[in-house]
Order: sequence, then structure tokens, then C-alpha cells
Amino acid sequence: MTTPPQDDSLEWRGTVPFATRFADVYYSVDDPRGEVRHTFLEGTNFGDLCRRKRLCVAETGFGTGLNFLEAWAAWARDASDGAHLDFLSVEAYPMGRESMRRAHAAFPEHLARSQQLVAAWPGAVPGIHRIRLAEGRVRLIVMIGEAAEMLSSMSFRADAWFLDGFAPSRNPEMWRPEVLKQVARNSAEGAQLATFTAAGAVRRGLSDQGFKVSKRPGFGRKRDCVTATYTGPVAWSGPPWHAQPAPLSQDSRIAIIGDGIAARAVERALRDRHRSPVRIAGRASRAYAASTLPRALIAPKLIRGDQPFATFWRQAFWDAVRELDALDDGDIWAGPRGLRIAAGTQSDLIKLQKLKDALNWPSTDLAEFAPDGTLPGGLSLSKAGAINPDRLLTRLSAHAAIERDVADIRQHADGWQIIAGDGRIIHEAEAVILACGPGTAALLPAAPGGYGMRIGSGQCLILRSENGPTQAVMKDGYMTAADSEGRFALGATATPRAPLAPVPVSDQESADLLRRHDQLLSEFDARVETAWTGLRCDTGDHLPLVGPVQDAKTYSRHYAGLADGKPGEGMPEATYRSGLFALAALGARGFQGAFLAADLIAAQIDGSPVAVSDAVRHALAPSRFQIRAISRRQIPPPRP
Repeated sequence: MTTPPQDDSLEWRGTVPFATRFADVYYSVDDPRGEVRHTFLEGTNFGDLCRRKRLCVAETGFGTGLNFLEAWAAWARDASDGAHLDFLSVEAYPMGRESMRRAHAAFPEHLARSQQLVAAWPGAVPGIHRIRLAEGRVRLIVMIGEAAEMLSSMSFRADAWFLDGFAPSRNPEMWRPEVLKQVARNSAEGAQLATFTAAGAVRRGLSDQGFKVSKRPGFGRKRDCVTATYTGPVAWSGPPWHAQPAPLSQDSRIAIIGDGIAARAVERALRDRHRSPVRIAGRASRAYAASTLPRALIAPKLIRGDQPFATFWRQAFWDAVRELDALDDGDIWAGPRGLRIAAGTQSDLIKLQKLKDALNWPSTDLAEFAPDGTLPGGLSLSKAGAINPDRLLTRLSAHAAIERDVADIRQHADGWQIIAGDGRIIHEAEAVILACGPGTAALLPAAPGGYGMRIGSGQCLILRSENGPTQAVMKDGYMTAADSEGRFALGATATPRAPLAPVPVSDQESADLLRRHDQLLSEFDARVETAWTGLRCDTGDHLPLVGPVQDAKTYSRHYAGLADGKPGEGMPEATYRSGLFALAALGARGFQGAFLAADLIAAQIDGSPVAVSDAVRHALAPSRFQIRAISRRQIPPPRP
């Protein structure tokens, strides 16, 4: 994935930002808001679009974000109660946060919206970023990278397009056929498009991709601009076994099974979409739930490359940081922010330095630190840190759960029955989301190839010190920063193949933890206050299960040809166990993976764009293990 440069090509012409790279202003000097309303809002009949319950707008060239702010304001004025706005935008050269704030100062009418946007703005961190705004009614998905590359990595259906990437003569890359092809591929039937340019090459390019193009009067000194309607084909273009499930009706009853971060994050994501899920959380599982951790470290899994494992966990880290920052009233983040990833050897240090260069994150977010006597140098992340899980879960839970333990789920003609251990029905719903950590394995329906779930146990220590650490450290485990009471965590052990039961404290593991971190602890007068144990669940490929659960029999029948190397073209689209979803196996980073995973589930239930790449969504799908087993001939072919 391309890595954007830092905000180094920006000049100011009075109050107007000027891009020296393209020798062009970001917006009209005379009346920028008027130009946006005329060109993009009127050009796409935006007032009519705002009457829809679900509206998806996409854009090339986020720039200062003025188009988005104007669209958000118009939508907020015209949309009905219960409506939801998704706005996707691609940007190759993102503004820095302070530059964006300065640009928005010219538009005091947008002050409240600007403050929300700027606070969550990712800057020059490459990849896909989900930003929750307006208490969840608005979702901004920003793709930081080259336009064709980013748009081709995702699949969505935009109801409207704003094409706004500087003039074609100044920025021809944004208007080339490869970009316009992706605009068409991601357009809904009858999608409306508007752009400020009426250049012949742009009009012909849009027409070639299936748009019916018209010229209309331009704004101010511009003679013409363009509006267009998509008349081309709209079809699923990915592997058929990864086709999206049909969305659920708005009044569908949804049950969430679980009490930890996964269950509560998905409950919040669904309530953002004006749904009213019921959460069912029994007491027995809390004795070993990972969400009962006294402290959780929010730290990215930093790996080079763009394989789904690396991409998902990097994106999940930034997603969690935004969510936690927005939720925090001074009681969720525990202790000072910041994390040092320490090298063990000189060779490790060189690898970390190469990793930093490859990631190309802003230096304010990721930097090197020099040896300091205790640590041999490494990388420093300013946004990482420890949280108080109990306070986070309380903040996420606006509604009480049904206090029952679930023994089984049963599908019937009208949906699902959720069954207690005594055989009684706890609840009935059209859809069920399994978000109960290790307990998910027992509730998933059988499938050839299984679901790759592994249950292990872990232990960490809580220490107290008058002069505790002022920053978290990762080095053969982790140590969090001390909170205001001098408490910090030391972790963690990992034991594979644990039973589904409470985990006893091991004195041996406690001693091993203290010995392993002896060097880090040497400068602190710390005493052990308590030990925590619990279960963690992951999968064999270290990615969680996130998405609809497949109909295993139909999968085996429809995709049997994969065992013989047949291509997927022409095979039927995926069929799922109606209304059954899984959000589980988040492993050791559940508190930073849950928010993004929950949003993905909610988007699939709603039929709205998912905020991850197609490759990541496919890699998270619960059906992936069955598809692999079929492809590798690990299961017998179905009987004719």
C-alpha cells in the first residue's frame, strides 16, 4: 500500500490553503461554501438523497473536508429521525490536523462539526480509517493512499459521488481511467455524480464507464461543471463464497450473547444504527472472561507488509485509539500515554528501525528512542497506553443485559431460540451474534474444517509502587505505566489448550513474570498486589472470527469444485445460516480489535459499507476455514 508524504506541500494565500504540489487552491477564494453547494449538493440532488434512511456518499479528494462538512450539515438538516450517513473519501496527500483546523476557521458555521472531525482526523497514517461522528449517526471512512489502489481494495455502493481532486490539468492521476473504473464499480444503480470540471477527457471517461453525463452551468467564474447518472451494471465482483449477506430489516429482533468488550462494542454499533439489540450475559463465564482484566494495554501489532493480518491489526489499533479518546472522560485511560517497544539485540533494533521507515507514520505518532541505561533503544508510540477495562465496559453499556447463561441456540422457521442449561427458552430473535469469547466455540454450528478456534489461559500481575513507571514498555512481555494510585500491570503468560473453566493462579507463573521483567522492575520499589487469570481465545491464523456464519452443507455442495482447482466464476453466491453472526477469537488484543470488528458486523447487518478492505473482510470471515479445507481436499466431497 502506498504511503502518503507528510503535510509538507501546503502554503497559505491569506486564509486559503494552496497545494504547491499541484499549484492550485483547495477551494474557491470567493465563495467556497457556495461553490460546494452549487457543484456537489445541487449537482447530485442531495436534498432528495437525504430523505433516504441509509445514504452512502463517496468522494475523490478529501482535501480540507469542506465538501464533507457541507454534506453533513445538509444531511443533518433534511434527514429523518433514525437516518444514517456513510461518507467515504480517498485522499493521497492528507492535511495535518492543525492545517485542517486553520482551514476550517474560515467556516464558523461548521465549528461544532469541525471540532469532531479534527479531533479524530488520522493525518498521514496510510490505510483505511473509520471515524464515528454525530453520536454514531454519521460514519466517515477515509482511505489514505492512491485513489485507484484504495478504491479497488474496497467494495461498496455509493448513492452519490463527489469528484474533487484538483483540476485534471494539475492532477491528472486523479482522473485517469483506472480511477473512474473504480468509481463505476462502487456505484449503486442510478448513482448521482457531480464534479467541478467539464474537461472533455473527464466527460468521455465517465461515459465509457457507464455514466450518462450532462453539462450544467458552473459556479462563479467557471463556465461549466458536470453532473452524471450511473446506468452501468451493478453486480457482486468478488469470490462468491464471500458475497455479503442480505441486510436485516430495521425491525428485526437481534440478540447478542456475551458480556465482554466484543458484545458491548457490537451492541453500541447497532444502537448507532437505531437498532435495539438485546444482550444476554450469564454470570458463569465472567469468572474466566478476558474482559475482567484489571488493565489492558492498547498497543499495535506492528508488522511490515499489506497482508490482512498486518493490515487489520494496524487499522484496529488506530480505530480503538479514536474510540477510546472519544469515550474517555478522564477515567478510561489509566496512567500516562505512551509505549516504548524495546529491542532485545542490535539486530532487533535494526529491524525496528526498518519497520518504522516502512510504516511511514508521522513522527509525532511513531519515533525512535535512544538507549537510556535500562532499555537498549527501540520505537516509541505516543498514542498507545493502558486502559481500565471495567470503566470502559460500563461506559459502553447503556442498557442492562438479560442475566442468564446460554447453553445452546436453535434455529427454527421464524429465527433463533436461545436456550438455558435447563432447556428453557431465554429469548427468541431473528438474528443472533455470538460474542462470548471462548464460549462461542460451543455455540457455533458444526462445519467441515471447523472455525480454527483455540482456547488458552493467561496470567498477569498488578503491582503498586510509589515511583512506578511513567510509560508502558514492551520487552519480552509488557509493563504498563503506573496510574494515579501507583498501580501498574505486568504480563503476561500464555498457556495453550485450557479448559472452559476458571483458571487458578499459578505461583510459578507469577515468579516467572517477575524474573522475566527483573531488569525493567529494578528501578522501582514495587510490590505485588494481586494476580489475575483468565482465558483468551484466538484462531490458528491469529485473526478473529467476524461476520456471518455460513450454511456449511450448502458451502460443501456449491464450492466442491475448488478441490479440483476450478475457478469461482459461475459458482453460486454464499448462503448463510440466516441471521447468525460471530464476533469472537480476538486473542490478546481484544480491546483494540473489538471496535472495528463490531462496526463490520453492524454494517453487514445494515447493508452499509464495511470499513475494511475486501481482503481483510475475507480473511476475517468465519467460513474461511471451510473454504480452505475444501480447496486443500481436507474434507470428502459431498454425496451427489
